[in-house]
Order: sequence, then C-alpha cells, then structure tokens
Amino acid sequence: MTNLNKLIQLSQQRLESLFNQINQAADQPEILSKILEEFSITLEEFDQQQQELVTINNASDSELQHYRELFECTSEAYFVTNLMGEIHTANPAASMMLNISPNYLIGKPLTVFVAESHRKAFRNQLQQVRTSSQSMGWDVQLQPRHGEPFPAAIAVSPIRDNHGNLTGLRWLISDISQRQQAEALRQELAEQHELSELKSRFLSTVSHEFRTPLTTILSSSEMLERYSDRLSPERKAVHFQKISQSVDYMTQLLEDILIYSKADAEKLEFNPTVVNLSEFCQTLVEDLHLEAANKERIQLKCNDDDICGNFDPKLLRQILSNLLTNALKYSPKGDPVDFELNREENQAILLIRDRGIGIPANDQVHLFEPFHRAQNTGTINGTGLGLAIVKKAVDLHQGMISVQSEIDVGTIFTVNLPLLNNAKKF
Repeated sequence: MTNLNKLIQLSQQRLESLFNQINQAADQPEILSKILEEFSITLEEFDQQQQELVTINNASDSELQHYRELFECTSEAYFVTNLMGEIHTANPAASMMLNISPNYLIGKPLTVFVAESHRKAFRNQLQQVRTSSQSMGWDVQLQPRHGEPFPAAIAVSPIRDNHGNLTGLRWLISDISQRQQAEALRQELAEQHELSELKSRFLSTVSHEFRTPLTTILSSSEMLERYSDRLSPERKAVHFQKISQSVDYMTQLLEDILIYSKADAEKLEFNPTVVNLSEFCQTLVEDLHLEAANKERIQLKCNDDDICGNFDPKLLRQILSNLLTNALKYSPKGDPVDFELNREENQAILLIRDRGIGIPANDQVHLFEPFHRAQNTGTINGTGLGLAIVKKAVDLHQGMISVQSEIDVGTIFTVNLPLLNNAKKF
C-alpha cells in the first residue's frame, strides 16, 4: 500500500512536470508532440495505479469487515488496552464474560476484573509483558461484576506502531471452567480406575497368599486330630511348627496390609528419636541371623561407627528388614548379602547388594507400587507390599531410595536418609 502511494505521488509529479513542459513548448510542434505522447502514457499509468488503489482499498475494506465480524461474533473475550492495561476496546463476548455493559468497560483497568487473590500476580505478568515486549499467556481467576469468580486463560500480544514502538496490548481471554471440570473428572475417573485395579490386585494377592498357609494349617491339624496317638513327639512337633509358621506368615501379611493402608491414607505415625545407626544395623542383622536359613549370610560393613540421626525406629526397621529379607529370599541359598553403612555430609547411605535373580527393567518402574511383583519371581512367596511400605517409610523420613539391577547378576538398593530430619507427623 505504501509503495503504491509513492508511485502515485511520483506519477502526479511527473504529470505536473509534463504539463509545465507543454505550456513552454506550445510554439514548438515537434517537441510538443513528444511531450503529449509521454503525457498520454503517464496518464494511462496514473489511471492504472488509481484502479489498483481502488482494488486494494476494496480488499482492505472487505478484510476490515471480516475482522470486525470476527471481533463482534467470536465467543472469546477480546480487549485492546493501553500499556497500563486500561481498556480501549472490548467485544460483546468480553461484556458478557464480565457481566457489564460495553460502554462501562471502556477506560477501566482490566485489573479490577481480576479476583483479588490473583491481582498481584496479574500485575507482575503485565509488567513482564511491557518489559519483554513479547506475547505471553497465563491462567488467572477473573471476578465478573455481580458474579462468581471463574478460571480463565489469557493470551496477550503487543501492538506496535510503524516505527516498532510498543503502543498497546491485545488480550484474548477464554473461560476455562469447563476444561478444568473435565480435567478434574478425568482425574477422578483415573483414580477410581486405579483404585479398582488396586482392589482387584489386593483380593487376588490375599486369596493366593492365604491359600498356602491355610492349606498347611488344615493339613497339619487333620494329621494331629486323626493320628495323634500314632505320631511320635518329633512328628507332632513338626506339624505344630508348620501351623505356627503359617500363622506367623498370615499375621505378617495382615500387618503389612495394615501398615500400607495407614501409609496410603497418610495416617502412619512418624515418631523420630535419636538412633545410632551402626548399633541399630548390627542388632537387626543379629535378629535376622537367628533364622537357620539366614545364618551369617548378611555381611555388614559400617564405615563409621558413630552415625547418629533422628529416625523412627519402627519405620527404619521396616525399611531395612524388608530390603534385607528380599535380598536373602531372591538370592541362591547360602549366597552372601552385602550391607554397607556410610555417611556423606548430613546423610546416611545404606546400601544392600545381593547376587540373586535380578529385576527385569520393565518391572523396575513399578517396583514401589502396591501388590506389584516382578515377572521372574515365579513361585517365591511374596505379596508385593514390602517395597511399597519401604517407599512410604523412606518418604516419611524425607529420604530417597534407588535401585540398580541386572538379570541373573543381582540387585543393589541404596537408601539415602537425612540425619537431621524435620519430617511432620502424619
């Protein structure tokens, strides 16, 4: 458009020059003829340029009408403001969104329609737009006149003059209430689906894990009832031991379920007290070695005998006993399990390494989910709750747990626990 205007101006100047030449060459026919011919060509060019200008103006009018219709008919609120956010123009959708007549919108700061709790953040965002001169977007809580606050998404872009100077701002504002409601519903459905799957896994695991000890109890009870007079004291002792072990197993299973349910509901108590870790670990290893199958298998190495920190002894025992018994259970019978205790600045580092079956990579991402068991555990007893409890207990200590594992090579669990713990009681 600007280039065409320049061409028209040049043509006008050329016509004026030729007109002057015609007046000066009125008594010189040959020169006058050439000037008139050039004048005719210039007139044709000027006429063509005028037609192009009319065409462009018509197109501009059509485009302007198109944008005016979009501005008036769009369902999104559209504002034009100065750099301070004072409204200069607003479309009907903006008036409807803010529940105020369009005439009363003009001149008002957009900030007055922002919920009070969001105004400071809104002003900060507006300042960033002015400073950066870039388009930006964010979510905000709007407060319509005589209405309830609602969430909205803002997209704002700068307006510049012909010299590139920032002169105003364009605002496109969308009500995202339905989007947030849909997202909340989707999240609720996902949680319900997850809960349903968890219940299904719980029932499957419990029924499976109870079946074996109940069968053992029933079988041993029948043997004692029917053949008590024929069984030697040694054989009776064996059956009583089987019953006792089965009861202990079911009791532990129920205890694990209770602990996890409390942790999941954030009702698990965290009662920290000063604990000497090296002494605690030594006592735990001795307790685990009381079982004949575990005799001297755990090789404890304390690199610092004076590591003290604030820990919950019950939860700490849950963490370490679960990891150590898993290492023993999933390793070849008689193979050692390494248990190392180190200190790094204000953290205790507990490392447990086995040389067992390992954990498949695709199972490692689900390792701390309740009732999840690795594909290669086969017939080895387990509920899939142990590591879920470990993770909850570590989190309550504001610690971290990581795992490295390779099939048929072994697994390393590393637990980092802060020595000065400020965790809250749940």
